[in-house]
Amino acid sequence: MLVKKRLLRMLWGVAFLMVGNASIVSADEGRPNIVWISLEDITPMMGCYGDSYARTPVFDRLAKEGVRYTRAHAVSPVCSPSRSSVITGVYPSSLGTLHHRSSTRAPGFIEPLPNLLRKAGYFTSNNAKGDYNLRGVAWNESSGRAHWRNRGDESQPFFSVFNFGECHSSITKIPEGRIVRQRLSRLQPDDFHDPKKAPIPPYHPDDPVFRRAWARYYDAVTQVDYRAGDIFEALRRYGLWESTIVFVWADHGVGMPRGKHTAWEQGTHVPLLVRFPKKFQRLAPAKPGGTVDELVSLMDLGPTVLALAGVEIPKHVHGRPLFGEKREVSYRDFLVGMRDRLDTRFEMVRSVRDKRFRYQRNFYPHLPFKPYEDYEFDAPVLRRWVELARAGKLTGPQAMLNRRFKPLEELYDSESDPHHVKNLVGDPELRAVLERMRGRLREWMIETRDLGVLEEAELVERSKGTTPWELGRSLSGYERILETADLQLEGDAAIPKLLERANDEDAAVRFWAVLGLVTRLSAGRSGDARVVSGLERALEDSSVSVRITAAEGLFNVGKYAAGLPALTAALSHPNRYAQVRAAGVLDSQPLSANDILRRAIPALQQARSGPPIAKMPGIPFGLNYPFRRALQAIRGETSFYRW
Repeated sequence: MLVKKRLLRMLWGVAFLMVGNASIVSADEGRPNIVWISLEDITPMMGCYGDSYARTPVFDRLAKEGVRYTRAHAVSPVCSPSRSSVITGVYPSSLGTLHHRSSTRAPGFIEPLPNLLRKAGYFTSNNAKGDYNLRGVAWNESSGRAHWRNRGDESQPFFSVFNFGECHSSITKIPEGRIVRQRLSRLQPDDFHDPKKAPIPPYHPDDPVFRRAWARYYDAVTQVDYRAGDIFEALRRYGLWESTIVFVWADHGVGMPRGKHTAWEQGTHVPLLVRFPKKFQRLAPAKPGGTVDELVSLMDLGPTVLALAGVEIPKHVHGRPLFGEKREVSYRDFLVGMRDRLDTRFEMVRSVRDKRFRYQRNFYPHLPFKPYEDYEFDAPVLRRWVELARAGKLTGPQAMLNRRFKPLEELYDSESDPHHVKNLVGDPELRAVLERMRGRLREWMIETRDLGVLEEAELVERSKGTTPWELGRSLSGYERILETADLQLEGDAAIPKLLERANDEDAAVRFWAVLGLVTRLSAGRSGDARVVSGLERALEDSSVSVRITAAEGLFNVGKYAAGLPALTAALSHPNRYAQVRAAGVLDSQPLSANDILRRAIPALQQARSGPPIAKMPGIPFGLNYPFRRALQAIRGETSFYRW
């Protein structure tokens, strides 16, 4: 039987050499089986990464037998954009999957990883999370029962993904009475973490609620550690352990305040472990128990698997194989990260990370770091954060998250500031570093055609009849649009240029010009008549994206009566993204504005009674809750954090 299996695997390899695929794995050794253990929402919270508070015996043992990557990062701190990059090897900002759950269409030549592997003869199974933000991902099996054991031919190589969600950020929301039964069923009494010993980062208060949340989070990591051990034991039991390359990774950073959903280090830094059987050890980038300290992206996982399977890596792919024959060109000088719309909150942040410094550009500095979201703010740890913020008890790094406006740029030194809490943008000794990072970001955006330069309602309209990817490549005037967005960096000196470009023929240029004016108001220029007049003129712009932005800027300096008509009109616009963005502006204002904002109640009621937002990708749960939330806020029926 063993001889027969080896022969069949040889034939698989020969078959693919015949169709022209350049294989890393030679035909006489067969192609490896591949297993992904996909975790949710954790940074490297494992003993093998030096975390003494963690209890992860299975992952620690795997690290001793395999390779541990110390500088692995997700492209995005939000699940669906991150997973889209993993499954395609393409930046979400190029593919159009940058906004959370937007169900993007890709051009036909961009095929997801399981589709390519199926064509190559692999059995592909996914158990069971998708959330790829992309249509057309095709597995042999994708369900809670999907498993490599279900392939009909035992000699067929397999690619099997197991997604463990007990460490999802919702661990911070489950009531204590249910948490053990629902999320921590595998833990023994000695496995539970003592909240009193929890490591509290400097950006969190040393508070009992935060300590309990951190302890429970580590409990959940122990749970998924044991569950991964079940998969590894099954591979051994079926005689597949020595023919299977195993990956362990997380989709993005930890689901605690200032982690997941934020573009800071804690939102993108993830564990990545890879274990190679002896027969494939020659492909490893280090000896068993070794580390790789180079910069790697989760976007590199797909191309790595394609290379292992002997499948030619498509030319459009941005990811690179991490090991094998091509590993000498796989590592990067810098990584780019991104954060865009999450549920109903619009955003655009880009980060550039080299081995030492992390640069972040906040393209929407007029928005807060942490806007309210219904789902997230149900967690006791978020409610406690709001309580402490309102009471003025958050200081220093702890207060960063509750700022009303963001800085345009952030720069952090990982050597002196591993938690990335000291912004060094104004340090004259680092001016060259800042300019280098700016330049890298600009070059990358132009090269990859970052679609974030189009506000989402505008992107949706321009993508009709094509795909976002193709739109990006045919978009005329791209560099002029980006140049206008970058005028924000010139401060008050840019005001004349911004006013001029607010009349440009391109709506995207006008959007960034008007947003630049909004930024100047947010920076304290509320008395500048030029800026205020420019925004008031933009309220009549032909683009709904521009009109909402102008109204938002006027709201930020208390000019509610001037901006309100544009927002109430946007609530009946045919583009639902525009409606949702307008509602988000209305519900984010100070309580003192409610007397004026009540004029928007009829328009909000009408929007709420419109077509269910369940039909709009990206708005979960089938509720028109952005409008309900705005109504509750204006009526004073909610108590969530407002600046």
